[in-house]
Amino acid sequence: MLTLGIFMPILAQAYNSVTIVMSAPTPANLAFIDQFKTELANTKNNNLSVKVMELPETGRLVVAENSELVIALGTKALEEASKLKHSTPVMGVFIPHPTFNSVLVKSHRDRGNFSAIVLDQPFARQMTLIKIVLPELNKLGVLLGPISSQYGAKIKEKAEDSGYSIFEENIKQETDLMPKLKQLLDVSDALMAIPDPHIYTRETAQPIILTSYRYQKPIFGYSQSYVRAGALAAVYSSSKQLAQQAAEIAIKSQQAPSMLPPLQAPKYFSIMVNYQVGRSLNIPLMEESVIYKKMLEAEPTELEEYEPI
Repeated sequence: MLTLGIFMPILAQAYNSVTIVMSAPTPANLAFIDQFKTELANTKNNNLSVKVMELPETGRLVVAENSELVIALGTKALEEASKLKHSTPVMGVFIPHPTFNSVLVKSHRDRGNFSAIVLDQPFARQMTLIKIVLPELNKLGVLLGPISSQYGAKIKEKAEDSGYSIFEENIKQETDLMPKLKQLLDVSDALMAIPDPHIYTRETAQPIILTSYRYQKPIFGYSQSYVRAGALAAVYSSSKQLAQQAAEIAIKSQQAPSMLPPLQAPKYFSIMVNYQVGRSLNIPLMEESVIYKKMLEAEPTELEEYEPI
């Protein structure tokens, strides 16, 4: 566990523009930018201008540091933006929680001017989806790797709150994956996938899904692509939904002293269900719209904030 020092807040001037920095014009980044501009255009009494730039191949990132909010799309963009003046507010998007922790520690940035909307969905939200889809489920399995193992205590806490018995297997090396997956499937009713680049990759997706299918145990994923590949369901946030949240933060934090909110979970979300997998596993599934409505009703009134681990 990393121990962070207590940083004294560095107060910035009120910003009057936003610079969105990206490493490449990917479909996800472009969708974010379009929606962000739309959100600002639809907001009354908003005078924020928006600039978009790609990371320079060589040299440092250059922005008007005293008058801009920098929104960094992706890890590379956040790493470069972290090198700007510490008085420049920086907000990351499309950033996994552990990645933000790492950049924060390396940059010695003040959390009042350095924040993010993390990609990770709150564990409680993921478990709400599972409870709605499979209300009789009691035993939930998770695979934890070198990155996601830091979440073990938090997962157990949320599982207890949701009434689940949690079973964990820690993957320390690649050869552990399939044997430990089988051990986990022997004792659990379903698998909740936690993002970890050492476990869930393009190469391991099909072996994990096919093995779970042979055990007749459903997987709850964390992305649309995982559901398309064979997970039963997932809760995720789209580029447009993240852009809506980012625009709200940009507008609210505009006035001096321009303090950004703490690290946040995605506020807006969608769900996706694989009905073919449900039929194959003899699991009756409600319509996505019904599941989504039930999830909204179960959402806490306060958005979950993440403390760096």
